[in-house]
Amino acid sequence: MKADKPVLPVTDLDGKKRPLIVIAASFLLVVCISLVAVQGWSIYSARETQLAQSAAATANMARALADHADSTIELVDTILAGVVESVQHDGITHYGERLHLHLIDHVSRTPSLQGMTIFDASGNWALQSLREPIPALNNADREYFIYHKTHTDKLAHVGPPVRSRATGAWVLPVSRRLEDKEGNFIGVALATVQLSFFRTFYDSFDIGKEGTITIAMDSGALVMRRPYLQENIGMSIAKEAMFKQWRARATPGPGAAPLDIDTVDRMYSYRPLRRYPLFVAVGLSTNETLANWWANAYISTAWVVILLLILMWMGLRLFRQVTLRDELEEQLRNAQLALVTKNRSLKLLARNDGLTGIANRRLFDARLDAEFNRATRDGTSLALVLLDVDFFKKYNDHYGHPAGDACLQFIGQCIRTGRRRAGNLAARVGGEEFAILLPNTDLYGAIVVAESVRRSIASAGREHQANPVGIVTISCGVHALVPARGMEPKQLVEAADKALYLAKSTGRNRVCPDAPAVSSRRERASILGS
Repeated sequence: MKADKPVLPVTDLDGKKRPLIVIAASFLLVVCISLVAVQGWSIYSARETQLAQSAAATANMARALADHADSTIELVDTILAGVVESVQHDGITHYGERLHLHLIDHVSRTPSLQGMTIFDASGNWALQSLREPIPALNNADREYFIYHKTHTDKLAHVGPPVRSRATGAWVLPVSRRLEDKEGNFIGVALATVQLSFFRTFYDSFDIGKEGTITIAMDSGALVMRRPYLQENIGMSIAKEAMFKQWRARATPGPGAAPLDIDTVDRMYSYRPLRRYPLFVAVGLSTNETLANWWANAYISTAWVVILLLILMWMGLRLFRQVTLRDELEEQLRNAQLALVTKNRSLKLLARNDGLTGIANRRLFDARLDAEFNRATRDGTSLALVLLDVDFFKKYNDHYGHPAGDACLQFIGQCIRTGRRRAGNLAARVGGEEFAILLPNTDLYGAIVVAESVRRSIASAGREHQANPVGIVTISCGVHALVPARGMEPKQLVEAADKALYLAKSTGRNRVCPDAPAVSSRRERASILGS
């Protein structure tokens, strides 16, 4: 039997306990140092995250505001383009009071529009959208009138903000040049956007007490700024740090720069308008952006001190903070998804005609250029059908504009159904004018499509007492060609338009190819008969 081990004295046991206390103290010291280090890193990361989230928020807001401004001006430009087309097609004297009422109607139904005016070649007010007559005015000294008088382009021109001489309100002018058939300058068509429309919209955004929203011309002319000061409208900000930073950036995005108007340090995001010479800048105050971060930093530091005493309680607190952060990030993702969905809806509205639901003139022009280039490369035939509702103005006069709109919707549905192939494009290109673009289609195929649409509309028997045949009918002009290098899409459009004129001048309610394309009446009759 082995002898028992000798029992050590108590002092020896105490000596063995002392290193454990040192280890525990060292462990606690390491934990404290680790917590301090983690806390310092957490504070730094939170600051960077806050700045990154602020930059993302300002970028999204700038994108949304730029899309809003772009859509607002585009809507006004679309209305203005329709008025220009009517004036250049029939002349002001042809419409008279009816065109005046038409302008009034446009302004009453468009919240962003302040007014519409047509000037003659001398700058005199030829027609305007006000209900009461005003004293004779002349705007030949305005920037937009001088621009159109000295420039021959037919695109919309957005000028710097001015005070309206009729109402005294600040407006943003959107104008187009008027020409006669020989291309001579005959005046200017003007639509003015209310700057108060932008001000009301910008006031709905939460940007803090020191935040700012700015929309300005590329030239530096200030259009609108929140906070609003009326004396700042129209002033040049070309020498301000914010504008210089915008001009120096190769791509739009956030950046920190003080705006010298009020010398507040802000984080800026910039976004140019896609189609017009303006840009939007959104700035959030750096102090306001980091205010919550400072508060959270003080609170979290206090909780770290408490964590040294009650680790379990602080663990629950940290879990709650993580949960709140996840919820905030989820809300941000949902907001971004909603913004993307809204942008897609706006793009779809910009490509389709609001009345008939088929493609509008903008999409038609883009597809015509693309298909013309493709046909040139592939050496394939490209056909175009231009359709016009017979005696449509008389239809409107007799049945009223609501019935006229319903008739155009019916025509659009028949054209959409009769286009045959999904690759063919049906579009509304004017008031009562429609088009069908037929890629990889020869003249015979285009005539077949046009005749099918004409027959479907005539067979519906829609009443039209102002038409000699008593029903709604259309006239169609058809042309097809194999584009060669050096040719332009307008040659196809002009040939189809010439054929449409031939159809209308020879009795209407018929399909006519362009005369050079089908040389003899017998040949045209043979194709139509087939």
